[in-house]
Amino acid sequence: MTEQHTPVGSGETLEWDNENRRLAMERERLRQRAIQYAQPVINSDELMRDARPLLTFTLDNERYGLDVALVHGVRSIQQIVPVPGVPDYYPGVINVRGQVITTFDLRRFLGLTLRQPEVPPGEAILVRSHQLTLGLLAHRVDGVVNVPATAIKSVGTLTYAHGVTEDHLTVLNLTQLFEDERLIVGADE
Repeated sequence: MTEQHTPVGSGETLEWDNENRRLAMERERLRQRAIQYAQPVINSDELMRDARPLLTFTLDNERYGLDVALVHGVRSIQQIVPVPGVPDYYPGVINVRGQVITTFDLRRFLGLTLRQPEVPPGEAILVRSHQLTLGLLAHRVDGVVNVPATAIKSVGTLTYAHGVTEDHLTVLNLTQLFEDERLIVGADE
């Protein structure tokens, strides 16, 4: 009986019984494992200690996350009452238990293209920073997730964001956003 060789390409053959080839394959496998084992080990406890709790929400087709410490509540929007003479990123006000809250449309503020036909947001995330309370509009509030700080990659072109995660969650920097002078209506009058 003759030994069979399977053509592989470029003149090579697989020799299943060839001791040298078997040893070379074992060395390569060990080399690959050594590379994997050399990667720094991240303890899941350490990872979670460094995690940031974020409220995640969707506005149009974009996913956002924001620090839960700034969130004071989430409300369904029954009606937004328009206010004349304000920028378009302030669609109007809502009544939350007798308190008038200004709604804020992040899409319009950032100059993003609105989905057509436009579906009005149905929820307001009540956020407070710098003595300013706004109802941040959302199509859907997804919930709270813990995101490790190492998972948030900085993107220099996003002015009001800490960064973006691998799964395309934009982590908003509300503190920086609330420092924008455009949020104060009539400030330059």
